[in-house]
Amino acid sequence: MLKKRNMVPMMSCLITASLIAGSALSVSAESGTESVAEAVSTTTGTFADIDTSKVPEGGYTVALCNFSLGNTWRVQMEKTFEQQAEMYKEQGIVKEYYTTNSDGDASQQVSDMEDLITKGVDIICLTAASPTALIPAVEDAMDEGITVISFDAGVDTDNVTASLTVDNYAFGKSDAEWLGEQLGGKGKIVLLAGQAGSKNAELRVQGASETLESEFPDIEIISTNYCDYDYATAKTAMESLVSAHDDIDGILSLGGAMSRACIDVYESAGRDLVPITGEANNGFLKMWAARQADGFTSCCPISPNTSGADALDLGLTAITGGSYDKVNVYDMTPVTDETLGDYVREDLDDNYWAPSILDEATLQEMYGSDAESE
Repeated sequence: MLKKRNMVPMMSCLITASLIAGSALSVSAESGTESVAEAVSTTTGTFADIDTSKVPEGGYTVALCNFSLGNTWRVQMEKTFEQQAEMYKEQGIVKEYYTTNSDGDASQQVSDMEDLITKGVDIICLTAASPTALIPAVEDAMDEGITVISFDAGVDTDNVTASLTVDNYAFGKSDAEWLGEQLGGKGKIVLLAGQAGSKNAELRVQGASETLESEFPDIEIISTNYCDYDYATAKTAMESLVSAHDDIDGILSLGGAMSRACIDVYESAGRDLVPITGEANNGFLKMWAARQADGFTSCCPISPNTSGADALDLGLTAITGGSYDKVNVYDMTPVTDETLGDYVREDLDDNYWAPSILDEATLQEMYGSDAESE
């Protein structure tokens, strides 16, 4: 499950603030260090405070320990990590890097962590399949002096170098509040969630369900479906639900690709669209834009797919004694009717996620008109 990456370096790019609008960062908790270090220019510019005088000859060995490539967001997140690592290789800060994928299997990811520890990596950027099963492996890595950055789907321990997450409870809460208001506080809805058991997916479900229970008690969730944030899985689930129910008033979708599937199923069935929440998946954003004039709208919080690159920046900052915060939480400024045009890319296919720091050549290779559809 371990892949060593030694690819042809990609072009790095400078990103303006407008390109990362909607993924601004708020940070909390104690600072990891107070030192002022030499800054290195990066594609994100958010976390890099790297003292190059501390970098050993040849650079660091780093890794992305990923629990899944099961949806296009995770594919793009990994590609962004790779682009960042390639840039640091060109600068002599990174010697080599690895990526692992456990296909959603927590036991396999524990094994992946053990392999990375054995290989003597300096930094592990971990997005965990389970918030509890990975704790012993994280503790083993920390005991070996490895810098561990927990990001995206976190682990339930403070024994990490630093963490970087979205407030996924707030993600679910904002979707539930929007949908509750759209429905006037009553009706029957379907809830579509991500990977069962993953911390970020479960927090979104918790935020949504508890908000509905407390603020909109007359809204009933008639079905909860874990669809891995995947279009095809959500489409199959919604086809069954639409066939079985003619009284669905709204869809609380906690991921954009699943929202796109909902629109396709409804329109194929000749049904009028109901209110649907979403995320910044380009396929859904394009659907929203095409139907905006007819009154369709949505609530789309953003879970930045830059997080893999940001985790690497944070790890390199920590290991070289730069200034960082131990706990970091992304703000979730949602896409709105007014800002939709800033995020949607009509020239890219449905699998793209906004916003991105990938260079334009890579975006066109992955999502342009000549790219193979996934």
